[in-house]
Amino acid sequence: MKKFHSIHWRIITITSVAVVCLIAILTISFILQRQVIYPPHAQTEPLPTELLDRVSLNFDEKTPNFEQFFITADDGYKMEAAFIPASTPSNKYVILVHGITRNITASMKMYPLFHDLGYNVILFSLRNHGNNVDSFTTYGALEKYDLRDVVEYTYNRFGENIHVGLHGISMGASIALQYAGLDDANVDFVISDCAYKSANAELKYQLSEMYPSLAWFPFVETTTILTKVTHGSKADLNEASPIDAMPNIDVPVFLIHGLADDYIPTTMAVELYQAKTSGFRELWLVPNAGHDDSLETDVAAYESHLAQFLDEIGY
Repeated sequence: MKKFHSIHWRIITITSVAVVCLIAILTISFILQRQVIYPPHAQTEPLPTELLDRVSLNFDEKTPNFEQFFITADDGYKMEAAFIPASTPSNKYVILVHGITRNITASMKMYPLFHDLGYNVILFSLRNHGNNVDSFTTYGALEKYDLRDVVEYTYNRFGENIHVGLHGISMGASIALQYAGLDDANVDFVISDCAYKSANAELKYQLSEMYPSLAWFPFVETTTILTKVTHGSKADLNEASPIDAMPNIDVPVFLIHGLADDYIPTTMAVELYQAKTSGFRELWLVPNAGHDDSLETDVAAYESHLAQFLDEIGY
C-alpha cells in the first residue's frame, strides 16, 4: 500500500511540474507573440543631414507634385501610399518599402537618390504601420502579398511598358525579397538593405541577445505555432523566409548590409547572397555601418553604389 501511495504521489508531482512548465511556456510564448506581431508604431524618422536640403518630411515644396492615396490589398485592407513623379517623364519606377515600426515617411530618405536617377517613386506604409488601421505584423508571410498588390497597382495605373524595381530596408528588404521569389513576381530588380534571412532566425537571434538564459528553449517555435493558431495560416511566420525565396529570384539583386549591424547579423546578408543561384547578384558590406545606417554612414558612397548597380543592370 505504501508503495502504491509513493508511486501515486510521484505521478501527481510529475504531472503538476509538467503542468506548471506548460503554463510557463505558454505564458512566455504569449508575451513574446504580443511583442512580435504587435510592434509599436513610429510616426517620423530623422533624415541624414546631407539630405535635409533635398527632401521634407512634410512633403512641401521640396517634394513637388506629391500625391497621397490608399492602395487596397486583396483582403480589403487599405494601405496609405504616395506617389512622387520624376522631374521629367520617365518609365522607371521604384517602390520603397520601410522597416518594422517605421512608416511611409521613413522611406523618404531614399527618395532623393532615386529622384536624381530619374525614377518615379511610390511609397506606402505596411499593414499595422503608420496611419493604417491597427492589425498585426507577420514579417513578410502576409506582407509580401500586400507588396504584390502595390506592384499590380503600379502597372495598372501607369501601364505595362514600364520598369519597376524595389528598394527595402530591414523588414521591408526581407519582404521585397520574399515577394521577388513568388511565381508571379513582376519587378526588374531588388535592392535589399539589411534584410534578415528568415523571421524565425531573426527572432531566435534577438531572443538570444535579450534573454541568453532562455536561448536553449525553442520559444520561437512555440510562438510561431501560437501565432498560427490565433491568427490562422496567413500569419505563419515559417512562411516569412527570404532565404527560401532567393533560389527563385531571377532578377538582379543588390544586397547591402552594415558590418557593424548588431540587430540583424551581417552573416545573414552573406547567406542570402550565397542562396541566390541564378541571375545577377551583388553584395556590399558597408564599413562601420550599424543597422539601417548604411546611407547615414556614407551618403556619397551609397549614392555611388546605387547608381553603379542600376547602370550595370541597365536601369
